[in-house]
Amino acid sequence: MRGVAELSYAPAKKSDVNGELTVKLPNWMMVGLIALGLSTAATAQTDDAAANSVRAADAAWLKVYSAKDLTKSVAFFDEQGSLLSPNDPIATGKAAISKLVASDFAYGDLSWHLDKAGVSKSGDLGYTSGTYKFTFKDPSGKPATDNGKYLTVWKKQTDGSWKVLFDAFNTDLPPP
Repeated sequence: MRGVAELSYAPAKKSDVNGELTVKLPNWMMVGLIALGLSTAATAQTDDAAANSVRAADAAWLKVYSAKDLTKSVAFFDEQGSLLSPNDPIATGKAAISKLVASDFAYGDLSWHLDKAGVSKSGDLGYTSGTYKFTFKDPSGKPATDNGKYLTVWKKQTDGSWKVLFDAFNTDLPPP
């Protein structure tokens, strides 16, 4: 029959005279099923590539932040970006963010470890999350460490790069 594809298999229990069950599907339906399978695989690969690009942006930001390069660290923020630091008001815009980051640089050393990254279906927002370690000297001058977690929301720019839209973090330490 023209325009019909046949799928056959032999079931464990005989269901017709020959012991085989035949399912007939129109060709257009077979093409649709194949296309669906291919598009699902392509979407997964695209999602992985997008998440990897956000991971790369996070790693590049960590590199300049660890080097305490204030200009390059703040440049990772979107023009409308905000830094949500504990015990501080929300810092929005590069001037306000620059003040907070400069304060962090003077106070101690920050490193972080990315655990998860993802991108929205629309492809314009991404996120990274993980843990951080902040080493500093306490008020008595003794070395101290703060461990915590962070969540960063990234915004894709028109040139394809990623910039920080929101960065928030908090400590795992109990309140004093």
